[in-house]
Amino acid sequence: MSLSLFLRLVRQGSLYIYILCAMGMLLYLRAALAARREGSQAIFSLEKETYAKKVTRSSGMILLLLCIVVGVYALSHYAQVPGPSTSPIVIATPTPEESTPTRPSSVATPTSQDVEQDPTATRRPRVTTVVLPTISRETPTVYVAPAQCPHPNVQVIQPGANQTVGDGIAVRGTAEKESFDRYEFKFRSRDFQDEWHWVETFKTPVNSGDLGWWPTSHLPAGKYDFMLIAIDQTGNSQECIVPVVIEH
Repeated sequence: MSLSLFLRLVRQGSLYIYILCAMGMLLYLRAALAARREGSQAIFSLEKETYAKKVTRSSGMILLLLCIVVGVYALSHYAQVPGPSTSPIVIATPTPEESTPTRPSSVATPTSQDVEQDPTATRRPRVTTVVLPTISRETPTVYVAPAQCPHPNVQVIQPGANQTVGDGIAVRGTAEKESFDRYEFKFRSRDFQDEWHWVETFKTPVNSGDLGWWPTSHLPAGKYDFMLIAIDQTGNSQECIVPVVIEH
């Protein structure tokens, strides 16, 4: 794409870009304010750290969208679109030349010295190129066993059993019940005697979809249990526990 075409597209769609960026900034501002309010009401330090990360992430997205708006405004009002080149095209016209008759030159007769070959001359060896076959190595696929969840209404598709997790993982599965109230993420360490730690609470039931994000960058490497627990309005709950390994 040429520079002039890119500048024309930016100028034509600047209004739509402003509207989309404004909507995005409002959504991230709302998310940051909600996370800040919930973080001020949190009791545990892990909860406060999670909400602080949400506020930082939302603030960064607002700053990014603001930079996009400023960049589009600068390109729309200050950048100059280069015009088409007006330099003349010079076509060279060949000039006919008059042919001058020439006399045929005498043909040189080869002598016996020219015909004889040099006895000391050696022939160069012929180079033969051999193409070797390329051996492709297939990368082995790591199989992850699915989680063994006893309740059909509380299922974890991802992470799988003993799956390796880095700085975080998107949890996928099902969390729904009759008289549904909420579902929660919890975890505990398997390297020592540990209690369950709350991660986040969700109010909308999910059926075979994205349940949420489990951040693990702040946790030490080791073996952990991840719990998905669904709770109804009477306080009854069903859970699914998945063993995982965290590595950084």
